[in-house]
Order: sequence, then C-alpha cells, then structure tokens
Amino acid sequence: MLRKGYTTGTCAAAGAKAAAHALLGGKALSSVEVTLPSGSSLTIPVKSVKVSDGAARAVVIKDAGDDPDVTNGAEFVAEVRVAGQNAVKPSVAIRGGEGVGVVTRPGLKVAPGRPAINPVPLKMIRAALLEAARAHGSRAALVVTISVPKGRELAERTMNARLGIMGGISILGTSGIVEPMSLAAYTHSISLGVDVALASGLTEVVFSTGRSSEKVAERELPLPEVAFVLTGDHMGHALRDAAGRKGLELITVAGQFGKFTKLAAGHFETHCSDSSVEFAFLGGLCARFSASDAIVKKVLSANTAREVYLLLKEKGPREVITEVTRLVRENSERIAGKKVRAVLVGYENDLASSAG
Repeated sequence: MLRKGYTTGTCAAAGAKAAAHALLGGKALSSVEVTLPSGSSLTIPVKSVKVSDGAARAVVIKDAGDDPDVTNGAEFVAEVRVAGQNAVKPSVAIRGGEGVGVVTRPGLKVAPGRPAINPVPLKMIRAALLEAARAHGSRAALVVTISVPKGRELAERTMNARLGIMGGISILGTSGIVEPMSLAAYTHSISLGVDVALASGLTEVVFSTGRSSEKVAERELPLPEVAFVLTGDHMGHALRDAAGRKGLELITVAGQFGKFTKLAAGHFETHCSDSSVEFAFLGGLCARFSASDAIVKKVLSANTAREVYLLLKEKGPREVITEVTRLVRENSERIAGKKVRAVLVGYENDLASSAG
C-alpha cells in the first residue's frame, strides 16, 4: 500500500505550533499535533526548535509519502515572535518569508501582493498558533513568518512563475494530507492557469500537451504568456474544467502527432499507462484515404507515432494528418462545449496542421 504524506500547509502549521510552544512555554517539542480541516489531527515530527533574541524558530521536514512531490524532503521554517499582549484574547499575524512566493497576478485564491499561502493553510496556521497560546494561557499577539530556504529553487520545477507567483513556492493543501500518486496538484494547477487567464481579461486559452508544442504555439499565436496552460496528459480534465467557464470563448489545443492520435481516437487522458498510440486507428484512416496496402502495413507495424507521421509526410496520404487534426478539434469541442482550434505541431518545431 502506498504511504500518505502531509501538505506544505500542514508543515507550516506544525512549525508554527512548535515554535509557539517553545516561545510561550519553554517547551522544545519533537512532534506536534496539527488539527486538519476535517477536524481530525495528525502528529508531525519537528526537526529542531531554537529560541533566541525573543523569537522561536522551528523546522519541519516535508514528507510527501509516496507522492512524487517536488517539495518532498524540503525544510519548512516557522519563526514566531510576540508583538504585544491583547487584553481579551490572543491574535495571529502570518507573513511569508524567504522562499515563499508572492502573488503578482489576479485570478488566484490569494490577492496580488500577498504571500502565496492559500486560505486553508492560513486557517491551519492560525488555528495551530491559537491552540498553543491557549495551552499556555497566553493572550499574546503572535507574528509568524513562514520560510522555505530552498523555495526559490524548488519553484523553478513548478508552474508558479507562469501563474504569476514569484520568488518561491506556494503553501498549499485543502485536506492537510497528500494522497500518494495523486494527480490533484497537477490538475489543480491547470484550473488555476485558466483562472489567471480569465482574470487577466482574456477570452482565449491555449492548452498544450507538452512544452515543445507549447513553444511553437507561443511563437505562432499573438497571445500573452498567461493564455498558455500546459496540460500534459490531462487534456480531458482541462477541457471538462473549461466547459463551465464564463467568458471563455475559444480554446486552442496544441500538441504533437503522438498525443494527437490519442485525442483523435477519443482518449483524453494520454499517459502511456492510460492509452497507447492508436496504430489500428491510423491504419484505418490511411485505408479510408486510399493509401496503398504497403503504407497501411507499415503504419500498423510502426513503433512510434513519429515514425507514422514522417511516413505520411513523405509518402502520404497527407490527408490523414489533416483528418487527425480535425478529429482533435471535433472531439475537444464535444467535451468543452466551446469553440476549439486544434494546432498540430511537427517534430521540427513547425506548424504542421490546424483546424478551426
């Protein structure tokens, strides 16, 4: 069975609670209990706690379980200070420090100019600090700064810059727990990409199956950077998500021939474990467009989509390439319920075919 982990939001809340206990009660805890949004709790190990110069600093190591998370093993640091005493009850202010990104574009759950700490993690951090304050009978006004020492470096491996989150990673999580091998983070980033595009006043987005096809689309289409959303193998999710979007008038689907053959055949989750290149489907198209038996045989026995694409370009029938592109547009429109333009990118970074 795959092992679950905990989110960056849980790490931040655990660090904040450990630091507050040390500052208010002199207790350097090796673990703390964090209350999750569900109301249950999770015990989180604390790597280190240090009190000096009127502040407590706690370090928590992110454990993503068996999920392939770029932040797995990263240090999350919470520094807590007392800004004063409240006559009635404790209070909390939360700040972003080194390695926590800053939101620069509208359309996200966090307003521009604010640290990229999402609403649920903010609630978890605040609750953790208030629990610690109540445990020590404190009415302090607490200020916590969340930092991720390698956050700027880690952010380069995420979609943050494209979403307008600059200078570090985001503090995320809706449940506090990371489900192993979950696709939620990736599909969530796709939805956020559309949010940002629409909030920027755009009526068109470009969904690309890979970075190579996206680069060609960026070159060929006169659209700002925020219009381009990398969907990877999750074009189906992107189109279904787009279906209910008000203000979105045109979707461009861009990809190379391998992914396009899957989309043309109606397979919209295109990871190799979920679908394979449709050689029989391509062979049928070749026969429909009067290809020779020799060409059909070569298509059916091909090893890669690239091999078929080059064969069709050199020896035909080229109409198959056009038909694949048309079918991608037709199938995509059926899912999204909106106008779609399909753009097939060649293997020499050229625009091979378009429909719509």
